[in-house]
Formats: sequence, structure tokens, C-alpha cells
Amino acid sequence: MEFKKTSNYSNGRPRLTVPQRGAVPVAHAPVQHAPQSAPVRTMPATPTPPVSRPARTQDTHPRPRTAQKTAASRARHFILSHKKVTGLAVILVTGLIIIGASVHQNNVAKNIQNTDAHKIINNPGYQTVLPDGVPISTLGGWERVSPVGSDPVYAFNDKIAGTPISVSEQPLPKTFEGEVGSQVAELAKKFNATNKISAGDTTVYLGTSAKGPQSAIFIKINLLVLIKSQSKISDDAWIKYVKALN
Repeated sequence: MEFKKTSNYSNGRPRLTVPQRGAVPVAHAPVQHAPQSAPVRTMPATPTPPVSRPARTQDTHPRPRTAQKTAASRARHFILSHKKVTGLAVILVTGLIIIGASVHQNNVAKNIQNTDAHKIINNPGYQTVLPDGVPISTLGGWERVSPVGSDPVYAFNDKIAGTPISVSEQPLPKTFEGEVGSQVAELAKKFNATNKISAGDTTVYLGTSAKGPQSAIFIKINLLVLIKSQSKISDDAWIKYVKALN
């Protein structure tokens, strides 16, 4: 029985031919290698220019909803502005009415005061004294010299020894009752009439200012009498005039 050596190339591996000693080598054709191609230079990629987008144009025709909002906003602004203007106008007109009414009242009060305070009458409504034998019409009538709303005080104009005087008379104030002498003396101090002269039964408080005008204060037949002169008058002339008042 003959044993054969198994070949390792039975599985399909390529078998190498080993030259035997003394065998002539077989020339193999040279292996043709493919020529290497020159390296291809690649150019850098050119950057792509940015694509310019068309600018947005303002839509001149707003959407209906936006137009409604705009119209409502304008209407609201107009109404608020109108209300403010109307409010200011009302305040201004009201202020003018109040000011006008106040001015009118003041003018009316002044007119009444001027009419009543300087009204010339022949009878003041209470007992008065006048120089002997001289009617009030000759002296120009009685003129009210007290403010409206206060106790009435009337006066007339006359002269003493050629010097103009103003004689005012009023009923004896109730505060003078019981203390007539002291009250008249206290009042005379306020006019700086501290010089006392006697005209019969009447005590006259006489005061002279630095510029010459004088003031005489006294009580005659339950009347408080105040006489003012435009310049200085002698004591004798004062005494004679006061005695003549009846």
C-alpha cells in the first residue's frame, strides 16, 4: 500500500514554483505597472457671494385690521384732547364769570356807598344844632360822612373867622352814657385834642396839628360834635362859634 503526501495547496492557495537545481530559469515577462498620473492640483473653492435679499418696502396699504386700530387710536386721542380743551374752557369761563360777578358786586357796593354816604339831605332824622339864624339850606345841606351800615353821621360846611370848617354831628353813642365826660376826654386824646377851653357850659377839647389845621370835640344837646378847620383859629373865635350852636 502506497501512501501519498497530501498537498497543502488543495484548498485553492496559489502554488509557488521553486526552481530545481540545474534547471534553466524561465524568463517571466516584466510586470507592467500603470504609469502614475501627475498629482492634480485642486484650486481653492471660490467663496460664494452672499445673496442680497431685496429690502422690505413699507406697505403703504395697511391691513384692514391695522387701519381700524389706527383710526380708533386717533379717535380716542381726539376725544381726550377735546375733553381737555373743553374742561379748560369751562374752568376759564367759570373763573371769568366769578371774577366778573365779584367786580360787579364791588362796583355796585361802591356806587351804593358813594350814593348814600355823600347824599345831601335837609333832615338827617335826629336832633341837630346849627349856628343861630342860619338854615341848613344856606350851608349846603347835610351830607352823610359815615360808611353804609354804620351809625349815621352827617356834616355841613361853614366858616369861622373866614377859615373853612367841617362840622359833623351824631347822636351820643350808647357807650358814652353814664361816663360822658371821661369818654369824650378819651376820644379827644385820639385826635391829640388835649387843650381844653370853656364855651359857656360846654367844655371843648381843642387840638392843633403841626401844619396848622385844628380839631375841636365837645358834647352839645346829646350830640357828639366834631369840628375840623383847615387852619388855626383863635380860642375866642372857637368859643363864640360853639356858643352860637343851638
